[in-house]
Amino acid sequence: MKVTPRFFTADALLSALLGMALLCSASRCDAADTPLLPPFPAAVEIRAGEAAAPAETATDGVRLPVRFDGTHDRVYWDIPLPARIPKAATALQLILSCSDAAPLRGLSIHIRSGDGWYNASPAFTPGPRQRIDLPRGLFQPEGTPGPWEKSRTLRLSAWKQATGATLLTLHAVSARTDSVAIVRATETTAPGETAFAAALADRCARLLAKAAIPSAVIDDTLDALDPYSLLLLPYAPTLPARQIDRLSRFLDRNGRLIVFYNASPQLAANLGIRPGTWQGTEPAQAWSALVCAPPLLPGAPSRIPHVTTSIIPPFARPGTDARIIATWADDTGRVTDLPACLLAPRGAWFAHVPPLAYPSAAALMNALARDLCPSLGLPPLPPPPPPAPLPEAPSANEMRAAWNPLPTARHPRGWNGLLAQLAAHRLNTLFVHWQSAATPLHTRAGSRASSDTLDEALAAAARHKIALHAWATCWTLEGADPALVTRLTREGRLMRDAAGNTLSWLCPSLPENRALLIDGLCALARRGVAGIHLDYVRYPETAGCYAPATRKDFEAMHGQPVAAWPADVLPGGPLAAPFADFRRATMTAFIREARAALRAAAPGIPLSAAVFPTPAAAAERGQAWPDWLRDGLIDFACPMIYTESPADFKAWLALCLAAAPADKLVPGLGTGADECQLDAAAAAAQIAETRRRLLPGFAFFAVDDELTGRLLPTLFPAR
Repeated sequence: MKVTPRFFTADALLSALLGMALLCSASRCDAADTPLLPPFPAAVEIRAGEAAAPAETATDGVRLPVRFDGTHDRVYWDIPLPARIPKAATALQLILSCSDAAPLRGLSIHIRSGDGWYNASPAFTPGPRQRIDLPRGLFQPEGTPGPWEKSRTLRLSAWKQATGATLLTLHAVSARTDSVAIVRATETTAPGETAFAAALADRCARLLAKAAIPSAVIDDTLDALDPYSLLLLPYAPTLPARQIDRLSRFLDRNGRLIVFYNASPQLAANLGIRPGTWQGTEPAQAWSALVCAPPLLPGAPSRIPHVTTSIIPPFARPGTDARIIATWADDTGRVTDLPACLLAPRGAWFAHVPPLAYPSAAALMNALARDLCPSLGLPPLPPPPPPAPLPEAPSANEMRAAWNPLPTARHPRGWNGLLAQLAAHRLNTLFVHWQSAATPLHTRAGSRASSDTLDEALAAAARHKIALHAWATCWTLEGADPALVTRLTREGRLMRDAAGNTLSWLCPSLPENRALLIDGLCALARRGVAGIHLDYVRYPETAGCYAPATRKDFEAMHGQPVAAWPADVLPGGPLAAPFADFRRATMTAFIREARAALRAAAPGIPLSAAVFPTPAAAAERGQAWPDWLRDGLIDFACPMIYTESPADFKAWLALCLAAAPADKLVPGLGTGADECQLDAAAAAAQIAETRRRLLPGFAFFAVDDELTGRLLPTLFPAR
């Protein structure tokens, strides 16, 4: 939910690999292109893989007929490249048309060099002449390939989502040499945090793609910076002297830097900036947004959502031209004088990591790049496309909901101000994060909001006719009271991974853990909330749980001891399938137990759950939510269909509808999720699809400045 400097949740990383390669159709900035295709080879020179129809050459490129009508999962074509990729190339660019993406799960692009391949999996959408940018850093080696630039064959693969046919047309392929690069940290500059650093590099790539800034991704050796005019450091907390020296020489050659969340006084001095002291705060007091000063940076937006509990504020050194272009908004949304970003002639310095790729964040990056590097020739971003008119709601009782990730209103006028704002734009339901692993967040000790605010929120909800559901994260301990976590760890009540290491999740096989969660849910229900909404009601993928209690319960269900624990139950093991059944049965038993307790505590209170959108992916995590709906254990499910791809949204929604009744599905729309930031037009299209399917409603993730300040006023103008 929130961004911290040390980790991402598994959900936040779910789509990280898909996020780096984005479709980008806006104007190009300074980047040299080398055409690779056309000219195209003759059709007979293009080898079709097994089950693939032959390629067909045409005046506008190569047509690749895709037909999925058997058991095959993939079709592919190997296309010779008549020209070499330049050694200095930083990305490949494909121009591709797709008549209908419904049969496709995805595309992959391979290029062959020597005895191996390099592969990448781009995001794409149906339609004519889409541009797909593939930074060199996105390609991963398979086997033992030769140099990237010596690749002579391009393989385009289409992967099956459903039976059907479509047509891909490859119009052009070129190699691009970029002037902008993102530095992906390794153990050299982010020791022990390379996964986090890589995720932030991917986030930065998404952000630049939306800002219409083509970019390369390079590693942190920084030994070949001559092609670049602008470098971005998303996360490099430990900069050795060699790296600082190379960056200093880059600046001396008239290069420019954008640095995020860094405390290096040596690097900052090169920009006329001084990093301040690290500052942290309680989760309930998180900073909520960057508030920009557009007069100081033409093209900058007024506010950008960015929730964090830790910052390193930058300050201008005396006698320099560095100026504050953004400050922080506090946990109530009020503007502070705490610097969030400084802009100097040689670069910009942010107090925290890159923001999510909201339209407002893209506008800020575009404005910064134009200010720092006019030679890029980057035009301002065009105004966002207007949304199509929404169809009428299928019911007068349509649920128009949103998730509020923090337990506070984050509004200068508190709950009354937030709920009045949401009601003015026709939202009628709010899921508020009021419990984490039995910790009641609305009474969190040690914060300025330590007084119990639940009654205040419920009174405001009644005034504005908004149903407040208590959103509870179940097994994960993120956000739980540290003293409780310490006690639970000491008592051996947490999950274990396959190596026996403790995970920061409660073990669901322990009755005392189930009781701990359910007691908290019942306490919330008795307070008069309109519903209980469960999240993280699952296992952490295949990382857990392999604790002694889990083994004991599984052996009891299986009817015999497990000879090799946990090897026999791991994926690929002889007992993997029965163990998967056990995980689903354990989570379903918890839901059944919670349902019975809630009926006794507050008869008639609705119970719902946020779930993985595809039943297969959910089942892999023990989340058999179609069964929960069928058996009446929950009243509705919110499949988290967080995608910017119209085709994926329709396909995932179709899978949900095939597994559960339509009147029990309230899809989640990713307006501010880590992996998805819809603009108004895309959000409107997804709402229209839910209404076309006659679903009972939809829910925005999540309440932030983008939703309240831009999306809702556009989608549902105040009456």
